[in-house]
Amino acid sequence: MRRHLLALMAACTLAGAVFASSAGADPIHAKNAAQVHATCGTNTITVVVNGNGTFTPAHVLSSTSPSIRTTSVFIPTAIHVTFTFTPTGGSPMSDTTDATKAGPAGTVSCTIPLQTLSSGPQGTATISGSVTGFYTPR
Repeated sequence: MRRHLLALMAACTLAGAVFASSAGADPIHAKNAAQVHATCGTNTITVVVNGNGTFTPAHVLSSTSPSIRTTSVFIPTAIHVTFTFTPTGGSPMSDTTDATKAGPAGTVSCTIPLQTLSSGPQGTATISGSVTGFYTPR
């Protein structure tokens, strides 16, 4: 059960179906949404992922680059992340995802520093690693 929870958290963080938001949608408060911070070159971005597949696009919430708008979506083409769930009073359980797919030229590599995805009475979930992809619109 806990392994399934860890896999679900992994899927919700950087994997799944394309997050296509309508004008009034609120991706941050959607069920199973995960907010992740990443460093892409000299830029820092904050994204929210809502889905459960291996290559879930991420909706950009903020960026230090004026060319990366909050209407942009980051489409991953390579994912190398480790998710760790530590149950309260228990030992950490980790799951690493390494996946690559073909993508267009001009991809961006991002580092995901160790960060907490969620923390509560059941335990704490963290993520770290890297992701490569591109922004839309291009």
